[in-house]
Amino acid sequence: MKSNWLAQEKFKEGFGGGWGYNEIVLQLLWNLGIKSKESAGDFLNPKYENLGDPFLFPDMKRAIERIFLSKKNDEKIFVYGDYDADGVSASVILRTILKAYGMEPEIYIPHREKEGYGMNKEAVDYINENGGKLIITCDCGISNAEEVSYAKEKGVDVIITDHHTLPLEMPKEAYAIIHAQIGDYPFKELSGGGVAFKLAQGILKSAHELAQSKLRASSEQTKEGTLRQSSGQREALEKWLLDLVAISTIGDMMPLADENRVLVKFGLKVLNKTKRLGLQKLIEAASLNPGKLDTYSVGFQIAPRINAAGRMDHANVAYELLIEEDEKKAEELATKLNQNNSERQKQTEIIVKEATYQVVEKEQEKEYCLFAFKPDWPLGLLGLAAGHLSRKFNRPAVILTESGGKIKGSARGIDQFNLIEALQKIEDLFEAYGGHPGAAGLTLKREKLEEFEKKLLKLAKKELQDKELISYLKVNDIALDDVNMELAEQIGKFEPFGMENRRPMFLSREVEICGADTIGNGEKHLRLTVKGSGVQKYKMIGFCFEHFCAVPPKIGEKYDIVYEIGVNEWNGREELQLKIVDMEKSV
Repeated sequence: MKSNWLAQEKFKEGFGGGWGYNEIVLQLLWNLGIKSKESAGDFLNPKYENLGDPFLFPDMKRAIERIFLSKKNDEKIFVYGDYDADGVSASVILRTILKAYGMEPEIYIPHREKEGYGMNKEAVDYINENGGKLIITCDCGISNAEEVSYAKEKGVDVIITDHHTLPLEMPKEAYAIIHAQIGDYPFKELSGGGVAFKLAQGILKSAHELAQSKLRASSEQTKEGTLRQSSGQREALEKWLLDLVAISTIGDMMPLADENRVLVKFGLKVLNKTKRLGLQKLIEAASLNPGKLDTYSVGFQIAPRINAAGRMDHANVAYELLIEEDEKKAEELATKLNQNNSERQKQTEIIVKEATYQVVEKEQEKEYCLFAFKPDWPLGLLGLAAGHLSRKFNRPAVILTESGGKIKGSARGIDQFNLIEALQKIEDLFEAYGGHPGAAGLTLKREKLEEFEKKLLKLAKKELQDKELISYLKVNDIALDDVNMELAEQIGKFEPFGMENRRPMFLSREVEICGADTIGNGEKHLRLTVKGSGVQKYKMIGFCFEHFCAVPPKIGEKYDIVYEIGVNEWNGREELQLKIVDMEKSV
């Protein structure tokens, strides 16, 4: 077996007895750490009612009271969002809910290159000068203690909704903080959009209960019917926000477990019939099929286009698209995002090549952390390039550029190394920083660059020197003859796939080649007809398998093949689709 294939630990004897699932499904549940019949049922059949109560956030009631005080006093509210798909989606979620209750919030999204991540004092000045009395942050703010205090000095209250790692210095002057890692909220891994949605849920619930109370106190004969209608309106308004929650959660690569699994499962249903004209046009521009959108569509097609706005120009373009109600303008904005995304792909490819050259030239691939720097690299693309480098070499990677006399950059980590914890240990070097265990942004003075690289490399070496830095394909050993449509449908119940719930990979050994040819533009894809020990033949497809396309397997040869099991629909007909991930000749 190849050195980078890792067989999953077999489930223990007696596991899953009486649950009603076959051994392959039980193995997949075991892999995910699901060890009880109840949790298996919740996972395979997510229920919307299982979402957590928004009032488990300690500051939820206080935040909502402040928001409705703004409404009562006719104060101007500014929603301050981040410039990525998560932050933009979160901003639209809060705008939607505030407008539903008669408020007219203004949206402020900072420019990635000119202002950087999070709140800044110049933005606070702008908000204050334009009459803002309340700022609600989206996907940012938790690392802005100084800026929050500055806003308070100006007479502007700040409600923070965020999900990034808690900093060593908390923004104590915030009026309220809605953050899943604070207090007893049961699920800690919500996206920024997920946290904004919890605030929206709280607003809806509070307003609904107040309306219900008033109705019950009235003497109307139609009270019961009005109560039911009110409940239905609240539920509809809440669920139509889920398309944006799904985009934020998938786009920010949050784990698709627990509450996120429920939000994305139902969010994809809403996204597939979204009422948002801008999203409809973006889906069309990306050549996607409404009704068939999944986590891959969002993660690799929709979210990157929304992100491209902030990376290439200003995230306001994406925000305007998501709220646009004019068809012609929506088409124009979707086209612009599509063009931005194409340009983003080209420029990112250049940065990746140049950064890889630096890594190889300095023989950094033997080290425990990778660094690349070039003064004219565009800041908005560094995170993408760092991600490419990190995956390629399976090392933490930091890519830096120069902006305004300062060094700014993005870092990406790996599973074995908590990036944000490492940065916290050397935070005296930074003017600003923040992020997650797997991704972070930072700003430091130019003279601190060498010291930063030395100290981060030392921390990475200490953490990683005794660990295997290999990216494994975790495989489930099965006989090819056990694969059928029923199994494919059962695997489908594990969707949505994503972080911490990857699409399972299967290994079948001594698979006999019955036919092989190359297809597609440039003949880059490998198509096989194969069979196991029985007579049934299966079709397999390997995309971008040039190394096997050059000399295709011969009929009668036997291979060990790693593949994914899915269902392909073509012309209204469903059939098994076995997608090759890797293969080698059987020994």
